[in-house]
Amino acid sequence: MSKYELFCLIFMALDADWDESHNVELGRYLSDANPFLFAENVSAVQDVFIKFSSFVGDREITKANSFSIAEEYIDSLNIPAVSESFSTLESKQWNDALEEYLGSEHKG
Repeated sequence: MSKYELFCLIFMALDADWDESHNVELGRYLSDANPFLFAENVSAVQDVFIKFSSFVGDREITKANSFSIAEEYIDSLNIPAVSESFSTLESKQWNDALEEYLGSEHKG
């Protein structure tokens, strides 16, 4: 799995929660992080994806460790609404979404 695919999964998980909560702080992060706004594999504010890539570094991203890397990244953001939103996600939900996303046509 690529860094960009992981970034997209994180975004989609948070966006699904935002659809229900409409939390302003979460919405601000999602607006900056949106990976689907441009054709390139970047975020709406490119620095968000650059910092994410730097955070992940050279680690291999697998289906098995993707959720824990995502949790670590969310914790590193230090944005309470984002942390709260992601904390409601269970690993089974993550794995189901991951399988669906990776099994479909997507950029990245």
